[in-house]
Amino acid sequence: AAVREIAAGGETQVLIGMPPVDQAPVAERHWFLRVLPTLQWLVLGILVLVTAIFYEDVNAMRLAARAAVLGPKTTKDGGVVHETGVSQAPSNKLELGRKGGPRAPLLTAPPAPDSTAPVPMAGRAPKVSVVTLDNTRESKDGDEAKDADPQPLLPPPIATPIPQESPPPELKPAAVPSPKTEPANGDWLNNEEQYVDELGEDEPVAETEGAPVETNDETRSTETPVEAGQEVEAGGKTVKADGKTAPAGPAPGSGSDLRPGGPVPLPDVPASIGGEWRSIGKTQPLTGEDLSAPGALEAAAEKRSFRGEIIVMVANEGGAILAANAVANLRSVGIEHYLIVTNEPKSCELLMNGPWGITCGYTSYLKNHERLKDYQLLNEEGATPFRLWWVRFHFLDRLVQLGYNPMYIDTDVSFRVNPYPLLKGPFAEYSLFAQDESGHFNGVNIGWIYAQNARPNGRVRWVLNQTVTRMMEILEHQPEPLMRWDGQPVIGAKEALWDQHIYNDVLESCVYGEDMRRRSMQRLIEPRDDLRRAWEIEQGYPMDGAPFDEGRVVVNAEDVPLTSRGDPMDLAPGSHAVKFKPLTCYDHFTPDEASKPPEKIAAAPPWLVAGWSGVWGDEKFQGVSGNWNLYPPRVAVAHFVGGLAKQTTFKSLGWWTYGSDAFRKRSLHRLQTELDKSGALAVAGLRAGVDVTDAMEATSLYGAAVANVIRLALAAGRRPVIPALDCSSRWITRGPPGTFLGVMDRLHVVVSSRCDSDSAAGGGGPKVPPGGVVFDQPGYGACCQSVQFDCNEGVISQVDLDRDPRFEALQDDVAYVKVDELLGSGVDEDGLPAVDGAGLEEKLRGPKLVVVELGESARGYGDGQRVPGLRAPEPKQAERVLEFFRTCQNMNCVTPRTVWPNENSFCDDPNRKEG
Repeated sequence: AAVREIAAGGETQVLIGMPPVDQAPVAERHWFLRVLPTLQWLVLGILVLVTAIFYEDVNAMRLAARAAVLGPKTTKDGGVVHETGVSQAPSNKLELGRKGGPRAPLLTAPPAPDSTAPVPMAGRAPKVSVVTLDNTRESKDGDEAKDADPQPLLPPPIATPIPQESPPPELKPAAVPSPKTEPANGDWLNNEEQYVDELGEDEPVAETEGAPVETNDETRSTETPVEAGQEVEAGGKTVKADGKTAPAGPAPGSGSDLRPGGPVPLPDVPASIGGEWRSIGKTQPLTGEDLSAPGALEAAAEKRSFRGEIIVMVANEGGAILAANAVANLRSVGIEHYLIVTNEPKSCELLMNGPWGITCGYTSYLKNHERLKDYQLLNEEGATPFRLWWVRFHFLDRLVQLGYNPMYIDTDVSFRVNPYPLLKGPFAEYSLFAQDESGHFNGVNIGWIYAQNARPNGRVRWVLNQTVTRMMEILEHQPEPLMRWDGQPVIGAKEALWDQHIYNDVLESCVYGEDMRRRSMQRLIEPRDDLRRAWEIEQGYPMDGAPFDEGRVVVNAEDVPLTSRGDPMDLAPGSHAVKFKPLTCYDHFTPDEASKPPEKIAAAPPWLVAGWSGVWGDEKFQGVSGNWNLYPPRVAVAHFVGGLAKQTTFKSLGWWTYGSDAFRKRSLHRLQTELDKSGALAVAGLRAGVDVTDAMEATSLYGAAVANVIRLALAAGRRPVIPALDCSSRWITRGPPGTFLGVMDRLHVVVSSRCDSDSAAGGGGPKVPPGGVVFDQPGYGACCQSVQFDCNEGVISQVDLDRDPRFEALQDDVAYVKVDELLGSGVDEDGLPAVDGAGLEEKLRGPKLVVVELGESARGYGDGQRVPGLRAPEPKQAERVLEFFRTCQNMNCVTPRTVWPNENSFCDDPNRKEG
């Protein structure tokens, strides 16, 4: 006989030749074996009983002793707090003052109910559950209550308990934290440590059980429109500044349920958003297939299109994070008929396996072409993924041939409204659209292209097809070298295969009806000097400036599209100017096609599609003016062409969907996860360069201060919080009348209306913004986020601290420490008193957010111009600093590194050796 025995992993294995015990002869079984099972169960039962009794006795004695000293804990509104555990970390830490009240010893017990000071906590906050008596929730400062359903909080990890001291008599109770609940073991949303810690440093985000983007359920709606109340004089009229949508109630995984570094659920979209052009739930997902395989694009278009419309995006692995944010943005205005094309299967897997389950496919188009190596195009993870750029035109060409209306958008495009009411109404007669970059039809930007009602063999398709044809001609050109316009050999793909130049040459050819290649074989950005002008004349190219024709479109009230809140954009109904040009082209068409009127290309007016900077049109529509902060928006589609630090800029405008970072390969993943377990460190009172007029000096001061904030935070085992700049700083470039808050400094800052006026990060300002601005959310303030000293991971920008829901818990547990209390006896690289690395992490252990106050310093930091450096770091601290600056090199402004060679640069070592 054979017996099946349970093996490791739940499988069974067969043991051959052993009779079952219950079938063995009694004479062959020892008496001890017969009673052994009974003894085992008896011992186990006794252990369980003793453990339970011991735990109850100890817990009861502890609670009784505490109650004898303090009495029962209650909330401000009468709710009773039931303590379920204590988490006081042992240490001889500094005394830290809590936010919202006087300084108090860190290692003290919570105060009695009749006190009024905030609760000073040691280690992590005690795990509590709050039984409230009404439907209110305390604000983070404890000075006002707002109507809201209580939202569950995750409990912090339990630290080793230590004895508690009685509180000083003057202490008063602070706001009680929101209820906390234990995470479910298998829930990725509520178990961020399990979700993040299982990832390797170079691994894509693991597959989770998050709901996919595609869903047929259109009944979910947790957001309600917010009454916007901010008014500002800008662009010659009174407008309102943007604010975030207020949730109608707590949604699963929202607010305080979230943890730093963890996933965030994809926001639900109210059923009313999108109107007749709402496609959410009306498309089918892909499975990560090769879209260049025979018949694959046709099948994908059938699944992903809606009413013949389809929006194409391309992304490599590094661009997955922007693609994820673009998907969330499209959904916010009711659009889900997108088609994401990646360069590799692994890039698509990163999107599909993330918390939002973003559908996509990849392309093998030209993957193994023999000439890619010649043009140094084998590495596709940089900022110039040429093969993806080529495939967009290839797919646009094919989709038009199949009868679809394809739109291509870069992943740095943001829809402020659903644009289809405009495209299908006032602009219905135009078949091809482009973003106007120069005012001429041979100088358009290709970050946004749209073709509608284009004939399968018509002029629009000819433009797309001819662009692909010319690309292939150049790619396969051999054996002699390609030559530039001036007779010099072409150097690399940027000169030979820059698709925007090729596309513009094709457009010019189609308008004039002859083969023209004015911009091909030209550097990426090259001044049009006298030599080049003479060459153009010699080639016979028209020198009339390639102007558009002028036309008008009539926008009716029902054509004005709505925002994600359901409000109409800032567009007056009536007649508006539009620039266009008929497309004639020069190839032989079929008699039927040749007999039809030419299709027309329209240059999108700046209120339809606007760029950040360096584009054509009224400057008040450009993002660099700061007017993208205004609500309702004055632009339908915003393209961040010309913008720097795009993720920071998105966040500063409130256009970033937090959680998109889950779709990024994180170089600092391990370090960031380690730091998030302890919390964050910020600096208050930083005024580096505020009163300085010289930009070089000011940026050097600010860069050095930021670098020292980073070093102190890393030495303390915490995430660094980067304070914003004061928008009133004298060195920041001012804009003309009509710019938001008077700031226009593309190379240094992006102005934001979404920082907290009393942010724990300590930056921003002025507290009362100029220009009559009234922010529509209480407590909002203006700030200027640096785009010069910026990194997309490892740090927390001020706008992130104030707006990212995963950092709400940080601002609910804030402790302050005077900078002088951290200083040692040594000096830093600048000769000023420094902070010793030894013991720093232990000194600051406990609160989730530690704020170092620079004011009232007696040792040289009272003016807020500098942050103390780090002296004698321990090996682990030095390793963290090195790892961080290896990834975020532009933030390493530690002396002797300084801004060089000008105020627009990052920091460099002036002692470097040339050659």
